[in-house]
Amino acid sequence: MTAPGYEQGHDKKGEGFEVVINGTPVTLDHDTVTYGELGQLAFPGHDPQAMFTVTYKNAIAPHGGDGILVAGETVKVKKKGTEFHVRLTTRS
Repeated sequence: MTAPGYEQGHDKKGEGFEVVINGTPVTLDHDTVTYGELGQLAFPGHDPQAMFTVTYKNAIAPHGGDGILVAGETVKVKKKGTEFHVRLTTRS
């Protein structure tokens, strides 16, 4: 499965970046993904003021490629195997 608007583009080698978001395979046309983009891919049409908890593993990042992404941050993905878990978070 590819995300709407993501299946058409490709990187310069002609292949996309295969990631998994909440267990669903998604093909991206770029190697850097933002916190906001992940929220939109995981929860299309969500409230723009919504907050998310985003964790990732097997990315191109310090500390072995695992970590937490917060608002305003980006992470570089591998060609295959980068995984994200995105949860809606309630505000207190």
